Amino acid sequence: MRRWLPLLCLTLLLTACAQATAGAADPTATLAPGEVASSPAPTATHLAQSTSTPQYSGTPTPLPSPPATPPHTAVLSGTLTPTRVPSPTPCAEPHGSVITDTVPSAYLRYNIDLQVYLPPCYAVQPAERYPVLYLIHGLNFIEDQWVRLGVAETADALIIAGEIAPLIIVMPRDRRDVRLDPAFVTDLLPYIEATYRALADRAHRAIGGLSRGGGWSIHLGLRYPELFGRVGGHSPAVFLGDENNLLAYARAIARDGPVPALYLDVGDTDAQRQSAIWLDQIFTWFEFGHTYLLQPGGHTEAYWSAHMADYLRFYAADWRDQPAPRPSPGTH
Repeated sequence: MRRWLPLLCLTLLLTACAQATAGAADPTATLAPGEVASSPAPTATHLAQSTSTPQYSGTPTPLPSPPATPPHTAVLSGTLTPTRVPSPTPCAEPHGSVITDTVPSAYLRYNIDLQVYLPPCYAVQPAERYPVLYLIHGLNFIEDQWVRLGVAETADALIIAGEIAPLIIVMPRDRRDVRLDPAFVTDLLPYIEATYRALADRAHRAIGGLSRGGGWSIHLGLRYPELFGRVGGHSPAVFLGDENNLLAYARAIARDGPVPALYLDVGDTDAQRQSAIWLDQIFTWFEFGHTYLLQPGGHTEAYWSAHMADYLRFYAADWRDQPAPRPSPGTH
């Protein structure tokens, strides 16, 4: 009992901090105040009590409450047989492309809107398959936020320079719907791996998010560690009420594995930095190897944009043995 007292106190402190800051304005934040408390854990009870206004038509059907013990195995239908990361041949394309797509979702009963970054030479190298990075946006924004912050241009530059391997980046819209879990793993992942030339194994999947999206990426990455090899939270906002879920997921990983590579960062003037601090201490408590960075900056798009290259280097760190496509001489 004594061994768990510090962790229990830390969890209670995070909850108190989230409640205390709800509604307190942060003059440097680009998101609405009180974001840490913006969404509780995904349960059927919340579906009946939610006061948020989802951006879809129709009446959602509540799902059964999730089991008390988090699942350790998620089965994706239609996944492809994992293959090694290939070595692409040189091509004349210095830039990738960003396209829009929609994913039908049986759980959500509306489509998941998304933007997809395809790396240079994707269209002209049909035999190649690529690792996939899933990135989730922040509160009050949509799936184009990561693109606006420069993720496509940064990926292009790092790929052409040979610093990271070519990859697919999937950026779905979060409509503040708690059913994004399990729709993310039962609808979105199988669609991506059936529609795009994605490597469909844990070693070639990564997930990350900023602010509220960081709350989602940590939640999904810890709940389904068998699906994601790397998990990142950038100024993450842990959902109020999700603390116990995350503790249970971390406990299950400590017991049964696998432990994903973990990355946390937050600005030193971020009014919501208590979530990152709490997660760092949880990962330390369970002896999960992880990166934790407290850096100059606030809860702003300028902060996240400034660190975009660092984020991509982390997510693609295991894929560096895949040579980058090189533009032909004379291309710009």
